[in-house]
Amino acid sequence: MSAQAFWVVKAGNSDSEYEDAYCPKKSPRDQDKTCFRFAVADGATETSFSGIWAKQLVRSFCNDRLDVTSIGGGLRDLQQRWSMNVRRRPLPWYAEEKVRIGAFAALLGVALHDDSCLEDPHEWRAIGLGDSCLVQMRGEEVLVRFPLDNSASFTNRPHLLSSNPAYNRQVIEHLCSIKGTWDHGDVFYLMTDALACWFMREVEEGRRPWSILRDVGPYGEIKPFREWVGELRADRAIRNDDVTLLRVVIE
Repeated sequence: MSAQAFWVVKAGNSDSEYEDAYCPKKSPRDQDKTCFRFAVADGATETSFSGIWAKQLVRSFCNDRLDVTSIGGGLRDLQQRWSMNVRRRPLPWYAEEKVRIGAFAALLGVALHDDSCLEDPHEWRAIGLGDSCLVQMRGEEVLVRFPLDNSASFTNRPHLLSSNPAYNRQVIEHLCSIKGTWDHGDVFYLMTDALACWFMREVEEGRRPWSILRDVGPYGEIKPFREWVGELRADRAIRNDDVTLLRVVIE
């Protein structure tokens, strides 16, 4: 199993302003594990320190500190850690108010099992809240699109997880979960919203976007990821936002 991440910030921003997050940072080394976890998160641009919150969410999921089926109970420690992290910084008065409101992020996480003790040893499970999406490919067939499955489902007001507990009381009920099975040769794509929406639209218009995502990267046959995204933006084919792709190949 191998994983490779690609990302680019919103045009006009510096890399330090990147507010998406992904985990793990490197391809899994211990191939003898029975569970491999991957996650992406999209910090909301209009809130302060959302990049920090997004990083905490993906790391916690990949370290198995967030329950795959019930995420609500695992947030308290993360929320306290986020608050301590940002409040130790010197902040102007207007930033203090944004900190009080909290940070927000979409989260997508998937756990791939390779365990003969399970009823189905090749089971995978995923959770999603918001508009970051998972696509499972088997050859040229799109097996799964989750939690959104069409381009019209992307809006400017997705449900997001907050570092402020008060804002999670109603959104947790919108947490989606799914399970399936994998086979050798399958590819999983975890994408934040701008890229996911582009992917769905390409499929709807009869094109094969997976062929681009499959080959993107230093060993692929197309231009580097950032240059490719720049061309999509210039053609207005993708929204100008942080873009993150985590590609997982089951070999």
